[in-house]
Amino acid sequence: MIKRVFIKAILLLIASTAYAQVENVQVAHPVYIFLQRAEAIGLLEHRSLSSLPLQKMEIQECLRQINNKREHLTNSDLKLLEKYLLEFEIEKRENAVLFRSPSDSAFVLSDDLFSSKEKYFYYYSYDSTKVAVSPLGMLDNMFSLQDNEKSIIGTLGVRFSGSIDNRLGFYLQATNGRLFSGSRELASQDKYYAKSIKFTKLNDDIDFSESHVNYRNRWFFASLARETKLEGAGLQQRIFIADIAPAFDALTLAAKFSNFEYTFIHGSLIGEPTQSSIGAFAEIPPKYMAYHKIAVRPSWGEIAFVEQVIYSNRNTDLAYLNPIGFLKSIEHALHDRDNSLMGLFFTVRPASRLQIKGSYLLDDIIFEKVGTGYWSNKMAYNFSVEYASAKNLDIGFEYARVEPYTFSHFNRQNTVSHDGKLIGSILLPNSDRFLLTLKYWWGERYPVELGISYLRYGANIYDGDSLIYNAGGDPFQTRRWFDPMEISFLSGKLERDFSASISMGYEILRNFYVLGYFRHSNINGNVRPYARLILKFGDF
Repeated sequence: MIKRVFIKAILLLIASTAYAQVENVQVAHPVYIFLQRAEAIGLLEHRSLSSLPLQKMEIQECLRQINNKREHLTNSDLKLLEKYLLEFEIEKRENAVLFRSPSDSAFVLSDDLFSSKEKYFYYYSYDSTKVAVSPLGMLDNMFSLQDNEKSIIGTLGVRFSGSIDNRLGFYLQATNGRLFSGSRELASQDKYYAKSIKFTKLNDDIDFSESHVNYRNRWFFASLARETKLEGAGLQQRIFIADIAPAFDALTLAAKFSNFEYTFIHGSLIGEPTQSSIGAFAEIPPKYMAYHKIAVRPSWGEIAFVEQVIYSNRNTDLAYLNPIGFLKSIEHALHDRDNSLMGLFFTVRPASRLQIKGSYLLDDIIFEKVGTGYWSNKMAYNFSVEYASAKNLDIGFEYARVEPYTFSHFNRQNTVSHDGKLIGSILLPNSDRFLLTLKYWWGERYPVELGISYLRYGANIYDGDSLIYNAGGDPFQTRRWFDPMEISFLSGKLERDFSASISMGYEILRNFYVLGYFRHSNINGNVRPYARLILKFGDF
C-alpha cells in the first residue's frame, strides 16, 4: 500500500513539472462546481474562484492540492476527483481520436466510442506542446408547462485549444444552433440564447464564438480574449462582471504570485445604438471599460479591491490604457465625463468546511446623505455563507441587493452595460434576492442541486411609453431633474418572484451528458412551471 502511494506521488510530481497548459478553461466547465466545494472545505489555500476563468495549469494545481488532502474527502468526492485527475492529465490518460497523430492513434469510431477514453477529432502531445480539437453538440428541450409551449434547439460546434512551449496558450470555440421547432420567444428568455443578436433580432440561427491567446512567463500573464468572465465573490451574484451580457473583447495584463495578484483589463463594449441597431447602417458609439483589481490571498481566504470605469463617445483613451493608476482620480482629471465605480470582495474561511463570501460595489455616494434615501447613493452588495458537509451535502445562503439608480449614468452610453445588458449583477437596480441552495454530491460531475429564491423588484411605472414614476429600477434611465431627490428602496411597481428549482446531470458515457432542470415560479401570483432536458457532448 505504501509503495503504491509513493509511486503515485512520484508520477504526480513528474506530471506537475512536465508541462504547463496556459489556455483558459471555459466557465461552463463543471470542474468549477467541484472546486467550489473544495474551496469551502478549505483545501485550496492561497487560491480563489472569485475571478474566472482559470488557466488549465491553475486548475491542475488546485486538483493537486485537493489530491494531497484526500483524507478530507468523502467517497463521492474521491470518485469525482479521480475523473478530474484523468481529464486534466495529472494521471496518465487515454484518448480516442478521429484523425490519428504521433501521440494518439486509438480510433474513436470503434468500441472506443463507448469507452471511458477522452474523445477528440484530433489530439497531439509532445514535450511542452499540446493541441486538441474537440467536437461539441447539444439538443436542448425547453418546456413552459403553464402555456403549453416548448422549444427544441440543436447546436453543433468545435473547440480548438492547446499550449506551446509552456508559455503560449490558445483557444477557439465556435458553435451554431438552430431552433428546430417551438417558440422562439420561450428560447429567447434563456440568458444564453438571449445573447445572440442573430437569434433575437434577425430571427435566424444562434451563433457564438469565444477565443483567446494567453502568454504566461512565471508571474507575468497577458491575454487578448473574447470570452465569458466572472468577477466578484458570492454563490450566484457576481457584482463586477457576470455572464448576463455577451462576451466582450478585452486585453488583460496581470502579475500573479502565490498569494497576491494584480490584474488590469481594458475591454471593448457595445454601446447603445443612436439609430439602427444592426446591419450595415447601424450607428453605435465607441464604448470601453477599464478594470483594476488588487487581490491578497492568505491561507484563510481572499480580500480584493476593485476599481472600474466606463467611458464612451471617443477613441481608446491612453489614460485608461495605463495598467497602473487610480481610475477615480484619472476620471476626474479627464473632466469627469465617465462613469467610475469601485468596490471590494472577500472570502473568509473561519472554520473547516465553512466559507463566507461577499462583495460591495460603490457607484456613487454622498456620506452626509447616507440613510436618507438620497437618489445618488448608489451601491450594490451581496453576502453569502456556504457549508460543505462531510455527508456530501453543501448548504448555501446568499442575500444580494442593488440600490436604485445603481449602474446608471447621466450619459446613457456610460451605463455599466454591454450590448444592452448589465456587465455585472444578475439583479436590476432597486431589487434584492434571498437564495438558499442545497447540493448533494453523488460522484458525478453535476451534483443534484435544489434552489429556493425570493426576489423583489421595484420597477419603474409607465403609462404606455411614458415614464410616470421613476423608481430607479432601470439602469438605462437615470434621475430626471423633476424626479424626487429621495427614493425609497422597492418603491414603484413592486414585483415578487418566489421560485424553487431542482437540477442534476449524469454522464452516460465519457463526454456524453444528460442534464435535467425544473423550476416552479410564482411571479406576482402567476404560477410559471418550467422544465428543461439537455443532451450534450462536451462542456460548453
